Amino acid sequence: MRLSDQEIRSGQSGVRLSRVALALVLLLPALAGCSGQETKESAPTAVASASDRCEELTVITTARALRDFDILKGNDTTDNNPITRWARDRLCVVQTNQWLVADQDHALEDRIRTALSNNEPLPDVLFLRSQDLPSILRDLIDADRIQEMGAVFEKYASERIKEAYALNPDVWKSVTLDGSRWGLPQISAANLADPILWIRQDWLDALDLEAPATLDELEKVMDAFTNRDPDGNGVNDTVGIAVAGQNTLNGWMGDVSFMFGAYGDQAHQWNRAADGTLAYGSVQPSVKSALQRLAQWYEAGYLASDFGTHDEQDAAVLMTSGIAGMISGPGWMGGWPLGEADLEGAVFKPYPYPAGEDGRIGRIGTLPSYGSYLFSKDFDHFDKIFAYYDKVYGMLIEDPESDFSIGLAEGYDYIIVDGEPEYDFPGTTSTIGNFFLVAPGSAPSKAIKGGSLERRVYNGKIDSYYEKKMATTASRLFLEGKLAVEQQPNISHPEQFVGPQTPTMALKWRLLNKMEQTTFLQIVYGYAPLDEFDRFVREWHDSGGTQVTVEVNEWDRMSDDKKDDSL
Repeated sequence: MRLSDQEIRSGQSGVRLSRVALALVLLLPALAGCSGQETKESAPTAVASASDRCEELTVITTARALRDFDILKGNDTTDNNPITRWARDRLCVVQTNQWLVADQDHALEDRIRTALSNNEPLPDVLFLRSQDLPSILRDLIDADRIQEMGAVFEKYASERIKEAYALNPDVWKSVTLDGSRWGLPQISAANLADPILWIRQDWLDALDLEAPATLDELEKVMDAFTNRDPDGNGVNDTVGIAVAGQNTLNGWMGDVSFMFGAYGDQAHQWNRAADGTLAYGSVQPSVKSALQRLAQWYEAGYLASDFGTHDEQDAAVLMTSGIAGMISGPGWMGGWPLGEADLEGAVFKPYPYPAGEDGRIGRIGTLPSYGSYLFSKDFDHFDKIFAYYDKVYGMLIEDPESDFSIGLAEGYDYIIVDGEPEYDFPGTTSTIGNFFLVAPGSAPSKAIKGGSLERRVYNGKIDSYYEKKMATTASRLFLEGKLAVEQQPNISHPEQFVGPQTPTMALKWRLLNKMEQTTFLQIVYGYAPLDEFDRFVREWHDSGGTQVTVEVNEWDRMSDDKKDDSL
């Protein structure tokens, strides 16, 4: 998986969180796999060099957005490193970077737009993240610069790749427009981004409290964390829960999706309505009730006074610096940032979400895909692309015959000692995986037999190299968090609109988003009455929301028709 390199800003404690750690935590499931198959393994063998086995080399160009955690060692470069050498020696592919940009803001998207304006040739392969793809896919199609992938996939994909996509057909929606598929989307693990509740267990113990099972019980815990000096320092300097409110209330850490879920619809996303259509969550009546309760929490001091200025990593700092007693976020937070917190005596523990008054529980869910590969109009080496794709996929499903069965690259995520791989050594890093030309993303859950890799390792099964690597590199807290997500498997509600921007979205969505965020924060802060929500809903519809809803549902019908054709 490729990761965004958002600026990490220091919070009240002055702590700066590690982007390298974030990359490692998120790469772990994507680069380790989740198969339950029994394997018999032998030590790795050498791969024949390209000069010994290639009649000719195929050059494939790409573009790379470089991050400061993309670590290369020794004399390795972006065009000559263990991954590029493997591609050359194993597949006779020379992968080169036609463009190199810094991965900040939307640098790669901007570079693509410059190429479109100047009629420059595009690289053969482009990877666009899910947050960038919707705004530019239509422009690339209209300019006739990329290839439709439906027939290409059917011709070149291996049987196991076809099976993975057949079992996860929704991944195609992110690249579907007018019934055609314009890219090759990665597949994400089913619960990779699903959040849970992380609580300071030592604070619960100090105040003789139990973990909350309902929202009412959660309020009591938050009140105690805010007003009963849980850290015992004699100072009123703590809050109940860390929330990120700068961009959305349902971000990737510090979300309050459990609050929206307890009342009904998830805000800030398109949800499947009872009649089967897509409806925007933030304008549904249940969201008003959730905002009312969140405003009550803010007034009571359970949230940081300036939570509306906090992004996801600022919210995490409140937790790792000892200010907040709870945070909602993914199971992998047990690796980073919580697992790296330098906070004496702190004990973090993952818990399932509490229920609302009628027993309702809900949360945001993992997207089916977090990025897609697009191919230039004149590219024709798809035999090489899908051979490459299949090789990497083997690692994700723990194929014992995979070229990466023991790890990605010697000296990076493993070293060989006495003929066997070791994973715990100074300088270990898995970010070399960011240099794959193409990679399927994560092991698709519906294609996996047996329990997850995390569960097997947690239960002490450490037989294969995949299991040994996980056992060595993953903390107990990381594993506990991943398993906690599995305790509530049917409460996740992922975004249902994952396609390219509709025409009205391109014109109006920025304004509608700003209107939404401003109204929600004003209500929670107490600057506006609760009934301001009703005015917002009317204005949202009148300012383009109604037309956007029509267009989103037209896309939904078209993408469902295409999905049905593939089954």
